Amino acid sequence: MTLKFDNKNKAKKVSTFLRIIVMLAIVPIAVNYLWIETNNKMIEMALWLFLIVIIVLYYIGGFCYVEVEANELKLDVKYYNLFPFWREYKRIVIPVERIKYVKVRKGIGILGVGLLICGRIKGRLAVFPRVGLSAVDKINVEELRKYAAVVTKA
Repeated sequence: MTLKFDNKNKAKKVSTFLRIIVMLAIVPIAVNYLWIETNNKMIEMALWLFLIVIIVLYYIGGFCYVEVEANELKLDVKYYNLFPFWREYKRIVIPVERIKYVKVRKGIGILGVGLLICGRIKGRLAVFPRVGLSAVDKINVEELRKYAAVVTKA
């Protein structure tokens, strides 16, 4: 089974959407400090809490740009997080005969969907970092699940 896809277009849309949400969370805080200056600390805390929750979900929600090339010989996954800070390009290449299992983990809605790869490297069990699939089309995630079922049985 051969599988090849990337989520370039959807990653751009998701990244733009998330950046807009963060900016919309920052605007009420700026308005509160610059023009309104409320004395109610609960409103101020709620605005800051909303911003922090949005940023944390953006960072750990599994929103990644992903390129997957998989065939009968190897699994090649290239990815990086869409969060604009601390962005780091990562790559996982592992031969199929060394794969112990590949799982596509479910999340809550679109948040937290991820690819988990475990294999044997130099005689030891290696669990690779989870690859976020929250910004990947559902069709591609299903194809990846089918591939994972084929590879895990082998």
